[in-house]
Amino acid sequence: MSIPGLGSESAYEDNLKSMSIPQGSEWRIEIPFKQILKFKVAEGILEINGTELPNNVELQLTGTKCCIYSPKQESKIEYSLVQNHELSMYEDDEFAEYTSGETNMNSVLNLHMYVESRRQVAADHNVSNEEPSLGPRVMLLGGKQSGKTTLAKTLISYAVKMNQSPILVNLNPQDGVFALPGSISATAISDALDVESCNGYGLTTTTTGGSPTSKQPIVKNYGFTEIKENLDLYKYQISQLGITVLSRLEHDARCRDSGVVVDTPPLGIKDFDIIQSIISDFRIDLIVVLGNEKLTIDLKKKLSHKSNLQIVKINKSPGVVEVSDKFIRMSQEVTIKEYFNGNYKTRLSPFKTDIDATGLQIYKGVKDSVSLSFLPAGDDFERDDEGNDLSKYYSAIDPSSSNVDNSIIAVTHLQSSTPGKDLLNSSVLGYIHVSKFDDEKKKLKVLLPFPGVFPRNILISTDIGYNE
Repeated sequence: MSIPGLGSESAYEDNLKSMSIPQGSEWRIEIPFKQILKFKVAEGILEINGTELPNNVELQLTGTKCCIYSPKQESKIEYSLVQNHELSMYEDDEFAEYTSGETNMNSVLNLHMYVESRRQVAADHNVSNEEPSLGPRVMLLGGKQSGKTTLAKTLISYAVKMNQSPILVNLNPQDGVFALPGSISATAISDALDVESCNGYGLTTTTTGGSPTSKQPIVKNYGFTEIKENLDLYKYQISQLGITVLSRLEHDARCRDSGVVVDTPPLGIKDFDIIQSIISDFRIDLIVVLGNEKLTIDLKKKLSHKSNLQIVKINKSPGVVEVSDKFIRMSQEVTIKEYFNGNYKTRLSPFKTDIDATGLQIYKGVKDSVSLSFLPAGDDFERDDEGNDLSKYYSAIDPSSSNVDNSIIAVTHLQSSTPGKDLLNSSVLGYIHVSKFDDEKKKLKVLLPFPGVFPRNILISTDIGYNE
């Protein structure tokens, strides 16, 4: 199976190298942002996170730490390293690579086959019964650098190979999954992930205009990259995303049979209330714990009353490596850059303009540690007359008294002048980048994903900074 939309063949540099990857082994690579790995599969079958790579087609990777796996036979790869001039000055890391036959791919494959059998049971039931049965709803749990996201991509990619269309749910606001960092999202996946994009998923329809290879995510804005910044807001957005996902399962037979894979932020037993919320909101029936036997045992004790919930543990991949905060931040910046400008395969044309800030409604998520009494005058959130106090979630802001320079702002679907609780329930329509607020002219200097009239929808300022 080839990946749609990948670049065509091009000439290699003079330092072309070749190597063989034995069957069942991984070529583990760490590519800094200052370099680009150009490579192609010369012989055999290779995959990245379950996505099969096309033969004799040049691919490019940069700013990633991943494994290229040879599942069926000894395979040959040809590659070269070139300088990434756009990012060459930002880091000191060097390219690293090695081959290893020590993997957890047998466990991953066994897990996939079990989940697939559950999909088949659901599909068979739904053919002959009026009362629909949902496919497997899988939640992945583990600590930092445990391989949750890699496993999520692999399970999704293997499902697509079986002609399934599972929903991929990302609850880690640190990542941008068909969205920008600071968001959580749910996306029905029916074709291959784009391994060449910065985050290994692909571009969103917000910037690609609904091309055949783009995905259509439902995105909820959280506004921070750490869930501890406002747990109430985070859990509320999870519940809203869960409602959307269950509704999609109800109305889409293919997604209903295929089920859901939920990727989570690093969570432990101390975060049990969050784990419990996710289980309830997405009706989870299978929890997969990566590399943490104590967490597995504790969860089985606390959730013993849920007879329909299975909890299993698999070993994390020996190839998992630590990722520095600097690397994570650079990944976020490149994800934002790709959102507006595209990548080497898909060039986009963002549009710079000035927007009159007069009359704009802009809100910002409130951090748990911040008291509203310290906010600038006039920034109190309008309270609901019926007692629904939303001030613990959002506060109205004025660009003249709040620093919105060099920040990402989410554009909601909401057009109401008095949003009330609708502000919490609204999804993200897209994003803009504010480079500066001109206090004299009362205008925002912004970068839009594409030319056109800026919608006067309600905006949510995020904590995600970005400097072009």
